[in-house]
Amino acid sequence: MKSITPKQITYIAAISLLLILGTQTFLVYDYYQTTRAGLVRESDAIIQEAFKKELNIRTYKHSKISNNHKNSIDTIRPPASVRSNEKVLASYNFDKMNINKDDYMSLINIAINEYTSKKIPINIKKLDSIVGGILISRGIHADYQIKLVNPITSKVIEQSKKGNNSSVFSLSSQNLRTDFENKKSLQLVLINPFGIIIKRMGLMLFATLVFSIICFLAFGYLQRILAKQKQLVAFKNDFLSTIAHELKRPVASLSFNLDCLSLPAFSEDKSKHELLVNHSINATAELNNTINMIMALTKIEEGLLTLNKEPVNLTELFEELRAKFVSYPVKKVEIQTVYETSDVSVRADANLLCQCFANLIDNAIKYSGNEVLIVINVSKSDRWIVVSIKDNGYGIPEEKLPMIFDKYNRAHTENTKINGFGIGLNYVKTIVEKHRGEVAVESHSGEGTKFSVSLPG
Repeated sequence: MKSITPKQITYIAAISLLLILGTQTFLVYDYYQTTRAGLVRESDAIIQEAFKKELNIRTYKHSKISNNHKNSIDTIRPPASVRSNEKVLASYNFDKMNINKDDYMSLINIAINEYTSKKIPINIKKLDSIVGGILISRGIHADYQIKLVNPITSKVIEQSKKGNNSSVFSLSSQNLRTDFENKKSLQLVLINPFGIIIKRMGLMLFATLVFSIICFLAFGYLQRILAKQKQLVAFKNDFLSTIAHELKRPVASLSFNLDCLSLPAFSEDKSKHELLVNHSINATAELNNTINMIMALTKIEEGLLTLNKEPVNLTELFEELRAKFVSYPVKKVEIQTVYETSDVSVRADANLLCQCFANLIDNAIKYSGNEVLIVINVSKSDRWIVVSIKDNGYGIPEEKLPMIFDKYNRAHTENTKINGFGIGLNYVKTIVEKHRGEVAVESHSGEGTKFSVSLPG
């Protein structure tokens, strides 16, 4: 089965994110439409309820004037024209009206309104006050307006408040018919009720926002993981390529030296024989040190590295390293040692510590010109044995100093063609810190570099 590439994973994740956001947007819009329609139905109910209350008030006043009804509004009897329902309703053709013929209460209210309005017309101001009370009781806090309109021409006959508040941000109830001839209708207009709609959609909006943030964070995290994975793959490929090249060099040198030693001409010449043997020993040591360094870093990452501490004489250690590096085959190398203290012994893992200082000296030689001068200074403070290794090499750019101890980082990749793993200085820092020590660096471009290693005294 063909594996999915990081690029394809990114495309799949991006498409999935867009689908999720699209679905969420559709759900929010659908819920908004549902909430808005519900508010419209609620507005219809409010204007009907307010109209009934206002009609009861006018009917009660009309009954007092006519002295034909009781004082209680609940026992109001319809006027004579209404009491005979068959006669009143028969004078209108309901088949031509857009009204529910089964809603007898609405028909009766229209009939009562027509009769009452002859003496007491609809009071828009009073109706506005009643609507306001109903809105507050239902928890609807929004500006509103009551309009008496002609349902056919949509012309406003009367309105409860001045000014034209009709806009795309308004929400209107359906026209409530007030007469049989459909000349006048009541309408409740809620001005900019979106605050109410959004409030009612609070849970939905909150959930959508949370899920959207989670999606974006997850996508961002995936992008970082993929970028890191891509970087690690590049590091791995570069590391394997570099290590193959670096290990090939001592192996090739060792193979060449052994081939030469097998020839009679080199076997008979003692000076050449000794030179080839020394080169073979150095190549073997370099190969062994490289392998040991990689294995040590692996053990450190897995938490398996243990230190075999013993007294280490730094004088003997640096003499061995000087003997090894002054015979560098390409450059002229001079190593000077300065001991400011007679106490040059530390408790450490001799092999690991030797590898640390060998890395620092090897770097000093690699990143210097043809004539290399290295000064090794050993001093002692209250609680530290301080070893400084200073060279006259190319130096390190100041902006790269904070990251030179990072794994796979190399400070001279642009201006030099020197190969390396980018793990040497990281190895030095890791081993020194394992010994509860510290390492520091001072450098300027073109002025050489000085590494200071502080170990517990």
